[in-house]
Amino acid sequence: MRILHTYCLNYNIGDYYLGIGVKNLLRKYLDVDYIGDTNIQGQEFNEYYIEQVVNKRYDLLVIGGGGIIHGAHWPNGWFWLIDIDLIIKIKIPFIVYGVGYNYWIEEKGIPDRGIKHLKETIKNAAYFSVRNDGSAKRILEQTKIDAPAIPDPGFHVNLNERTARPIDKPYIVIQLANDKPESRFLSLDNRKVFIDHIREVVTKLTKDYHVLFAPHVYDDIWLSEQIASGIDNTSVWNFGEYSFDKSELTLSFYEHAEFAIAMRGHGQIIPIAYNVPVIALENHPKHRGLMEELNLLDYNVVINDINFKQNLLTVIQKLKFNKEQLVSQYESINQTLDLCTKTAFEIIKTKLYHRTYDNSNH
Repeated sequence: MRILHTYCLNYNIGDYYLGIGVKNLLRKYLDVDYIGDTNIQGQEFNEYYIEQVVNKRYDLLVIGGGGIIHGAHWPNGWFWLIDIDLIIKIKIPFIVYGVGYNYWIEEKGIPDRGIKHLKETIKNAAYFSVRNDGSAKRILEQTKIDAPAIPDPGFHVNLNERTARPIDKPYIVIQLANDKPESRFLSLDNRKVFIDHIREVVTKLTKDYHVLFAPHVYDDIWLSEQIASGIDNTSVWNFGEYSFDKSELTLSFYEHAEFAIAMRGHGQIIPIAYNVPVIALENHPKHRGLMEELNLLDYNVVINDINFKQNLLTVIQKLKFNKEQLVSQYESINQTLDLCTKTAFEIIKTKLYHRTYDNSNH
């Protein structure tokens, strides 16, 4: 099967993680001849591209995962650049896999044209699903679309061989987000308070661990460097060394960490995939949504809470005390996620088979 995979490229290391996960699953469950990539945020699916590339060179189109249901300013209210009337022109089966409904609360949801476009997409898709970060609840509330939730493909980055330990001494990963700061922190003044508080937390942590900051987006570098500045036993990974063609090399930092503290969805997901405990720094509904879905809400800290610093210190102590139990809980979580993903692909394979069979009889 010749597969075209369209998802977000050239911006966020986390998107490359989920891309690895998607490809791992496609090769595990389907008969793959090759997988081509295209950037959903750059490639316009116009009539020529659909007829001369998608329909001629591929047997399956995979859209997602990632938080691609977002962006009221985008032509269709989400990232897929295809005119609504052209969706039906795609003659090969296509699936939308584990995507995120990423609208912030203050954005008030996807616009009407986006809802219409999503419904036309679902009507023509062989399979449509959202990821398990509360997206199913949010999209149902705001669009009345009842979509199945499946494990984010990032949970499956570790289907291949294990990585070598990148840092000899005990270390933790702190993953901070600094794009859209006025949405994440509510104001730039709040961001300044956050920096002061997290620096105090990091200073305490460095007595027991090396602290590695892990920017996933270029804008994250500034925030990581601001917080690490002047604090011994810290470092910031070299964003330019990995972004984006070597993104997979950063997985080792998560796999071998003592624990992680994360502001981004895939900063949460990747440690969990490796059974590494994580504390979510909630700054978007999806962060709480994921921890709720996995029964890990005790390890979720709201960054704009007035008691943020003390709350984080308390949760860190709780994590350290319960770490062995947490690792066991994560192992059970990952077993359940694997079963859910297997079930999803059984459905996908059934639908792809029937779609292929039906087309052969026309």
